[in-house]
Amino acid sequence: MEKKRSKKYELRFEVASERNKIPGYTLIPKHDRSAEAQHMTEHEALQVIQRYALRGDIEAVKRQLLEFPEYKRGDLKKMLKASVAAHGRVLEL
Repeated sequence: MEKKRSKKYELRFEVASERNKIPGYTLIPKHDRSAEAQHMTEHEALQVIQRYALRGDIEAVKRQLLEFPEYKRGDLKKMLKASVAAHGRVLEL
């Protein structure tokens, strides 16, 4: 018996620089820079809040946390506490 080949689940691997050379396939999406600006502002805000946390300025940390969306605040608190704990201190939020 011959094994049936399904094209539906066929995987294609390619080198990123050659993505346009295989007609009909786009395995690596084109770079979308729309989210890059938001990512950079959040990254910079995260660095600022981490500096405040490492210095022990709890009021500044709480103020900066309000700039982040509510669904991210819990994760940020955990991350900041772990970061400060790595330096042998405790962050009370």
